[in-house]
Amino acid sequence: MLVLVAVMARQTLGDGADESLLDMFCRWDCDWYVGLATDGYTTASAEGASGKTSYAFFPVFPLLARALTGLGLSPVAAVIALANLCFVAALFYVQRYARLLGLSSGASLIAVALLCFVPQGFVFSAGYTESLFLLLLAAAMYHLRREQYLVAGLAAAVLSGVRANGVFFIVFALALILREFGWRALLQPWQRPEVFVPVVLAPLGLFVFWAWCYYSTGDAFAQMSSVEQGWQWRSAAPWKNLARHLDGDATARFWAISSLSVGALSLLLLRRRHYEEFLLVAAILCLLWSGQIPNSLLRYCIVLFPVWIALARELEHRPLALAATVGGFAMLNGWLMVSWVLGALVSI
Repeated sequence: MLVLVAVMARQTLGDGADESLLDMFCRWDCDWYVGLATDGYTTASAEGASGKTSYAFFPVFPLLARALTGLGLSPVAAVIALANLCFVAALFYVQRYARLLGLSSGASLIAVALLCFVPQGFVFSAGYTESLFLLLLAAAMYHLRREQYLVAGLAAAVLSGVRANGVFFIVFALALILREFGWRALLQPWQRPEVFVPVVLAPLGLFVFWAWCYYSTGDAFAQMSSVEQGWQWRSAAPWKNLARHLDGDATARFWAISSLSVGALSLLLLRRRHYEEFLLVAAILCLLWSGQIPNSLLRYCIVLFPVWIALARELEHRPLALAATVGGFAMLNGWLMVSWVLGALVSI
């Protein structure tokens, strides 16, 4: 349905230029990932955008896309195929994770449906990292709860090479260790060294990227330098930023309100005593709100799948509320799909 909305919007509201479906789902950051999959990293700034370099983007997603080009796919097709494959795999993990938390089969499928309908969820099918991030986060959390520590650690290590906030998996891991084994396990890690394998491995992807940045540019933090200089991303107190966003233009208010809505829904995790999941979501939200630019706050939030699991549990026996929620999500998604096709900033 969203593809149909996109095609109709392009034909009726667009500039009249022909565009393939692949190109239609490659907007904004997707072009950077296609460039990385094709040519690798470069310190050259984008044309007309001083300071914006490919070092602003983490390497795992374009590396995997480059591997797919070896099968004969074009770089654009590779990034979009990768995103879609990861999203389908992530849905299986989310459903199993919901069951692991005690949800019924029906409620777990509602969680999957919410992820499919969530506003701006079409980026799970676009050339973006959201699908891969969702897959690795769900996999790391699932295997950790199953006490498969090495698998969880490896997934977490790759996760931090997809986006920097993946390293916040450590918050979830430490909270789970504390709940399962008590303070003594944290104070005497040599007693249960296996449970700390995910904690130790989680930042490995980030460290490897920093090492590569230092090797290739002489600046281990080239990613942060590029983001700050090219995109003017700087940090400040989250509450100050939120107040500024809410007092800004309509687009900034939309992003801020969307992220605050996800934050409010995360309180459902506390109601169900999923404290570890809540701490993870809260930590990532605080990081997102610390950015002085509100861009993409909604997109960054939709990967926080424990929120949708908690919401699914509340809606399981409320069919009217479920229908209203999914219907509202669908309408907002349709509007954002049109904005995406037309290149409106609200869909970044």
